[in-house]
Amino acid sequence: MILRGSTGRLRAGWRLGLFVVAFLTLLLVLNQLAEWLGAPWLTGAWPERWVFLVPLVAASIASWFMMEGVEGKPLAALGLPVDRLVPSSFGSGALLGISLMGLAVLVMVVAGALAWAREPTTAGHAVGTLLELSAFLAVAAFAEELLLRGYPLQVIAEALGGPAAVLLTAVVFAGLHALNPHVSPLALVNIALAGVLLGAALWRTMSLWFVTGIHFGWNWAMGVAADLPVSGVDDAVPGFSLDTPGIEAVLSGSSSLTGGSFGPEASWVATGVTLAGIVWVTTRKRPGLALRVLALRPPAMRRPTARRARDAS
Repeated sequence: MILRGSTGRLRAGWRLGLFVVAFLTLLLVLNQLAEWLGAPWLTGAWPERWVFLVPLVAASIASWFMMEGVEGKPLAALGLPVDRLVPSSFGSGALLGISLMGLAVLVMVVAGALAWAREPTTAGHAVGTLLELSAFLAVAAFAEELLLRGYPLQVIAEALGGPAAVLLTAVVFAGLHALNPHVSPLALVNIALAGVLLGAALWRTMSLWFVTGIHFGWNWAMGVAADLPVSGVDDAVPGFSLDTPGIEAVLSGSSSLTGGSFGPEASWVATGVTLAGIVWVTTRKRPGLALRVLALRPPAMRRPTARRARDAS
């Protein structure tokens, strides 16, 4: 059958398409609703700062609908169990992301390509801005991870296997950054590699909290701790800034080392640390959290045998 396989279930391609349609429809409706309500936190004073909030809500609802309504599984099966281990899962991921990007920043400093100058600020302004920047990066990381390495990765893995799902979502991840300011071919390659890192981390741990932590920590180390552009976004977009109060990054030397206006992700240093991160996450022992999530039998666990592969694709 065109719509359903031999087991009677909706084919993986149709389910993935349904998720995309649900997400885009919710995105349109929520944005329109915000305009009608005149919600200042969505359309007023801070539209750029909270640009990922509506996509996060839309992705959350679409994921819940697909898991509960179509798959007959709890949302936790996507790697989102809500329990006392959430802070440690997110925190350990953030530590890994900060460590990897921190290593890249350290190489730049040792090479004499990065230094910082002090800027006047007040303690109150600094604390408030740092909290706001951190919240923005956390929301952005969760929205992107849920949208790519949540339900879509699971369904692609069911049809084509884990490695293909990791690679395909990594390519889409890079494509979503293709129009960012100051993007370069090396930047897109590195972002695709970062997508492989995040996908592999999800596949090994089955924790979207952990993967979101890596994404957040990576960006936080760049944009907040080091005051560097994050994927080309700094002051390049009118009304939007990731400027860290109290310090100003000063770059010198080759852009192949620093990434220039796009940030470290456009440098060969980022290539090296990302590859190192991929090796690390793929060689670690699968943690207990993965076993707990796998017990819920997420969509990827229904990977068909070779005899049934065509029905699920």
